[in-house]
Amino acid sequence: MDEDLGLSERDKELRKWNAPYVYREYPRMLYRGVTRTSGLVEVEQKIITSDGEQAVAQGAGWVAQPQQAITAETQRQEAPGLAAAERAYRDRTMSTAAQAEAAEADGASAKHLGAIPERPRRPSRAKKAAQDG
Repeated sequence: MDEDLGLSERDKELRKWNAPYVYREYPRMLYRGVTRTSGLVEVEQKIITSDGEQAVAQGAGWVAQPQQAITAETQRQEAPGLAAAERAYRDRTMSTAAQAEAAEADGASAKHLGAIPERPRRPSRAKKAAQDG
């Protein structure tokens, strides 16, 4: 039928691609920020083709916009520094015994502890007598 219209090969190709826009949900592009060894935050791209792939990708940190990916990666990189600063501030006001306990917990862990896990303590005799009484 195209030959009947006398269209050239170029016109046939243009006719194929110059169709009205129709929204299709997939494939879709997702983005994730990654910090390289140089310290620069770069954006990775991933194409997904279904709701299931999207759920898995978003669970792994992929987001819909490149700027969101950069912001999320920057916050992820800043979080340990902020936790260390807050911990150092709190440690200055602790008693000597509490500082020793914190140092012991730090020594037992291979990574930074933003908070020292509380040790279980036996109830005092006064509290026990009040509960029994």
